[in-house]
Formats: sequence, structure tokens, C-alpha cells
Amino acid sequence: MLNIAQTVIDQYNGQLPADYEQLTSLKGVGPKCANLVLGIAAQKPAISVDSHVHRVVNRWGYIQTAQPEKTLSALEKLVPQDRWIDINRLLMPFGKFHCTHNLPKCSICPVLDYCRQVGVTRHR
Repeated sequence: MLNIAQTVIDQYNGQLPADYEQLTSLKGVGPKCANLVLGIAAQKPAISVDSHVHRVVNRWGYIQTAQPEKTLSALEKLVPQDRWIDINRLLMPFGKFHCTHNLPKCSICPVLDYCRQVGVTRHR
């Protein structure tokens, strides 16, 4: 991270680039991180699919994908672009604290009526 920060200082006058290609050219910044920066820091439409987002949308049955990269592509086709930033803001913490990998909290889930619970064998 220190190297990334130093590169941003040296090459971009301390201003984090708001361009996908420039971000991913920074050593250590991949698609997930670049899209997160674009969506949250730059407020540009972008979806960052981490393990939480991937798990939640597949568990809901909204999409059926095996890899986060495929999840990103599917979400970009299904979700209106003006909602892309909301995906990260809402689903990352929801997946981390509520719809967890092991023993999701289905008994208190606010969207249980809409969830297919794909892959859930046990829950709290």
C-alpha cells in the first residue's frame, strides 16, 4: 500500500486517479479494488465484486455464477447502472455481517421472503 501511495504522489500529484485503466496500472490494484475506488471515492458507476457480493447474489438466486468475475459481468447486465454504487455500499456489509459464509443469519434476514437460500444447509 505504501508503494501505491507513493506512486499516486509521484505520478498523479497525490490525486487518486478516477480512471479504471490508470488504477489497474498501479502495482497491486486489481479489478475489484479499482472498481471500489471508482464507485466509492470517485462516485463513478462501478461494481466491485468481492466474496460477500458474490455469495449474496448467488445465494439469493439472482444470478448463478461460479466465479466473482462472472458475477461482475452478470450484475453489469442485470442491474441498472445508476444502482451500481449501491451494490457495494449495501451488499458488502450485508454479506460480511448478516448473510455470512458459515451459518448465515436467515432467521432475522430482512429479505428472507425473496431469498432462495441457494447452498444454505444450516443457518442461525
